[in-house]
This record gives sequence, C-alpha cells and structure tokens, in this order.
Amino acid sequence: MKRRIKIGFITLFYPPIGGGGEIYLKRMIEALDQFDLSLWTLSPGSETFSQPKDDHYDIEYYGDSPHIDYTTLGHWFEEHYQDIFATILSWVNRSNCDLLILNSPITYFDETRELVDKLREKCPVGSILHDVPGESFSKLMESYDKCEDWEQSLADTHHERIHISKAREFGVFASPFQIGTDFTIYNSAWAQEFYDPEGEMKNIIFHPLVKQTDEEPELDLNPVDFTIVNPLPMKGGALFLALANFHFRNDKIRILGGGYNSAMLQLEPYLRPVSSGFYHGKMNGNIEVLDYVSNMSEIYRNTRVLLHPTRIEGYGMTAAEALLENCLVVTTDIPGVIEGVGNAALQMPYFATPQEWSDAISDMIKNREEWKTRIAERVRLLKDRQAREVVELERFLAHIVQDS
Repeated sequence: MKRRIKIGFITLFYPPIGGGGEIYLKRMIEALDQFDLSLWTLSPGSETFSQPKDDHYDIEYYGDSPHIDYTTLGHWFEEHYQDIFATILSWVNRSNCDLLILNSPITYFDETRELVDKLREKCPVGSILHDVPGESFSKLMESYDKCEDWEQSLADTHHERIHISKAREFGVFASPFQIGTDFTIYNSAWAQEFYDPEGEMKNIIFHPLVKQTDEEPELDLNPVDFTIVNPLPMKGGALFLALANFHFRNDKIRILGGGYNSAMLQLEPYLRPVSSGFYHGKMNGNIEVLDYVSNMSEIYRNTRVLLHPTRIEGYGMTAAEALLENCLVVTTDIPGVIEGVGNAALQMPYFATPQEWSDAISDMIKNREEWKTRIAERVRLLKDRQAREVVELERFLAHIVQDS
C-alpha cells in the first residue's frame, strides 16, 4: 500500500487577512486535498484559514504576531524569535512531516536561515514566493525607462538580477539562495525571473487558483461603473486618483480596502468629495468605500470595469479572477499580470497617462461584446491550466520526497 505523504505548511507571521498570499496558500491546500496526502498547517494566531475538515487536513496556531508593519514586525521578531522557532520545531517533531514549505518567508533576519538549516535536518524544505522584490524591480525599471520593452529590459538586467538573487540585497523578500531551501514554488514565471533568473534551484510555477463562489451575497450591492481593489501607491493609487478626480467624476466608483486595508488612509484626503469624508458602505458623491470583502465574486458581478493600474506585481490574481465573472478588466502590462489575463484584458503601457487610460477604457466599453468573447475563451484556458498545474504540483512534491 502506498504510504501517505505528510506535507507541512509554515507561515511565520500574520498574512494580511484576505491578502493574496493567504488566499494563494488556502486554495493550494484545498486543491491538494484531493490527493493521498496529509496536509498540516502552522500559522500565527489569526484564524484566517478554514477549520480542519478531517484527519486529512490539520491546522494549528501559535502566538500573536503583529500585522504587516515591517518596523513593528522586525522588533517583535528579534524579541520573540527563539520562542517562535522552538514552537515551530516542536510542531515539526510532532507532525513528523515528510516535506515542509515556508509560505512567503519574510527573511531579512539571519535567524531565518538558522531555522531552515534546522528544519532541513528533518526533511526537505521549500518556500513559496509571490512578490517581485523591489531591489531587482528597480534595476529592471532603469532599463525599461529607456526602451519600454519588458523582454529587452529582462535581457539588459539578466546578470544584475543573478547577482542580486544570490547576494543579500533583497531587502524584505529573500532569495531561496539566501535562506537555503531545497526548492521553490513561484506564483508566476515572472516572479522566478527575479529570484532565480537561471532556474538553478528546483522549482515549479504554480499560478494562483481562481474560482467563483456560489455563496449567498454578503452585501446588497448596486452596480458601479468602476471598481479598484487596494489602491496603495504600489498598486497604482496615484493613477487612480487622477482617473477618479478628473476623468470619471460622473461615474460610480467602488473602492475596496484590500487585504492590508490601509489604502484609504492614504487616498481619502485627495479624493472627491472630501468635505464630509467617506462613509464606508455608502455612496458619497460618486464614490463608495468598502473594507475587506470575502466574497469577491459579488464585487465583480456588480462592476462594469475593474481598474488594475498596478505598478509592481508578482501575478495579479484580482485581475484574473474578475474575468470569471465576465467583468471587463484594464490593467498595466506587467508580464506577471499578463500570465493571468492574457489578451482578455486591456493592457495599458506602464507609463501611459491618465488621459490615455481614460480614452482606452472608453473604447473598450464601446467594444464590450468583442471583449466578452475574449474573456470567455481566457476563462476556459485558465480553468484548464489550473487543473493541470494542481496535478503537476502534487507530482513535483511527491518526487521531492522520493528523491530525499
């Protein structure tokens, strides 16, 4: 009889509730649940994961760590890391896993490398990396600013990115070479370009799974013309301000706070109307603000066009998932995002002006039926791809265990 493999997932710190990294991991675990695996998850005290369904899938929580505030997080970690590591190592010994995976390790601490070394004494250890590291992206943009061609910019910065990936120059998000893991799971081929440009380490690309939900609506939403999610500066908040204040002043706009839920703190003083402030959940002028919403299908169904003017992105799950609800999407042409939306979204050049965005969106709306056809075809391809990638991921992890 084939022995069941035990896979342990470890999250060192709070993921932002409902953030892309947390959703990515939850859906990965849910998808792997169809195979003959035992899945164990250790996460901070925020109970954002689903509760255990049976003995096939177990979850434990430890402690309380601060939410994603890197200054606070750093001080907290330096004070408590010995207790955290002791908890993790005790859990690993009890769970007796055959394979361990660190979810999006935030590893500007040398101590994290020490933890990985200790974990590798037990079994192979991998990491999941989602976000494009800022240091490498800045180097890439120096080239892109001159040629405005992503492929050319990747070629121009190839050796520079190799150097950064192996040196301690990553800032917050560390290279697998730095933390010494045995393999890496990337959420896009675009992300891999920054962490391991030459594909030297064992790796697999597992794009975020997108899905529709049949849950009852949480909110009584009215249709709006435009929706934007988490409009932080790195997600295109400045461009959105220009569109909302000057180009779409007569259109209904919905803003979602996103997983970090801090975007509105930065945007609100600069959005119209500002005289009476914003009341979350109610339309003020032409703008409605909502906090985190778990049922995003409900949002997309009540949106004519999703605005996705992101400035840096590993994949862009929001843009891809909106397509499942037949929602028009306009996005920055970052290659990682295009891995999701393909030609089913309007791709705007990275340095396009707000006026160019406005004109292109108006043209898109006029030709919505053509775009709907593209969306239907892309959704079919996305569903086929993710079904294939789930099987490939299970085989990849099984081979890691077999080869260890």
